[in-house]
Amino acid sequence: MLRLPSEFDLHALEVFVVTVELGGMTASATQLRITQSAVSQTITRLEAGIGTPLFDRSLRPLGLTPAGRALYERARQLLTTARTVIDEVREGANLPVDQITIAMSETFATLLTAPLLRRFGMRVGRWRCRSGISLVQQQDFLARRVDMLITGSNTLEKHPGIEHHDVIDDPFVIIFPRDYNGSSDPAEAATRLPFIRYSLDHGMGQRIESQMTRMKLRLPNVVEVDIMHQQLTSVALGIGWSITSVLCLAAMPALVDQLRIEPLTRGRFSRRVQVVGRSAELGNLAEHTAQMARETLTDCLVPLYQQLPWVEDMMK
Repeated sequence: MLRLPSEFDLHALEVFVVTVELGGMTASATQLRITQSAVSQTITRLEAGIGTPLFDRSLRPLGLTPAGRALYERARQLLTTARTVIDEVREGANLPVDQITIAMSETFATLLTAPLLRRFGMRVGRWRCRSGISLVQQQDFLARRVDMLITGSNTLEKHPGIEHHDVIDDPFVIIFPRDYNGSSDPAEAATRLPFIRYSLDHGMGQRIESQMTRMKLRLPNVVEVDIMHQQLTSVALGIGWSITSVLCLAAMPALVDQLRIEPLTRGRFSRRVQVVGRSAELGNLAEHTAQMARETLTDCLVPLYQQLPWVEDMMK
């Protein structure tokens, strides 16, 4: 029977995989909260135990040798299996998952944080709930600083080893100050009021900007905001008009009466809300979170349907 070298253990494989994925030992050390020297020594011992170099140290950034590429793919699979075993054993013993970091946009954080913790709070020993710029959150997810995402962006769909659970399609609408009596066509509205632009640092801002490009709308950048409250309040105060999503309105119900809300007359579009996790990690928590989010968001939309019956037809 072939005995495994003592240097070949799950911790060493985790250090190796994280170093590959983050592109260097310094970033790996920061992520793993150990010293760079410890990362270097662990990889050196792993190479000695296997009997071949894993990194080509003549390259900057570090490049993998053929042996390193082969080990990387198999090590990822081994680590995924190991995490699944731990999750299943802890679940079978009624022990919570040690810690989960979940990230979501401001809208989803407003609507879903409390229901998430109420439904699944006991399944995790420590929750770390983060909201902020969605594009940064996706980078953190790929760097394993985030375990699960609730997002309206689909930029991670082509990455391997990631599972996506659909929640709901969130249509975009056009919003004006309540007393605005002009046309709801964006091109005409732009001649009367400035456009309140949502920051391109956010996936939602990029989605809106992309659609305006398709509609051949080139609007001057007079006001730019990066949180939902700024956007809706600016429009409610008569500063300008904007494009937002139905769920953003549901998250700020007190402002709905202060807005004139219309469907887009042309170029209608939406974003698909998803829960994103890593395949075969955290058991069925990502799937169950998507189910919870779907139920919660559907309930949150009921008051909006009562104020704007046509929105319900859009959601269907």
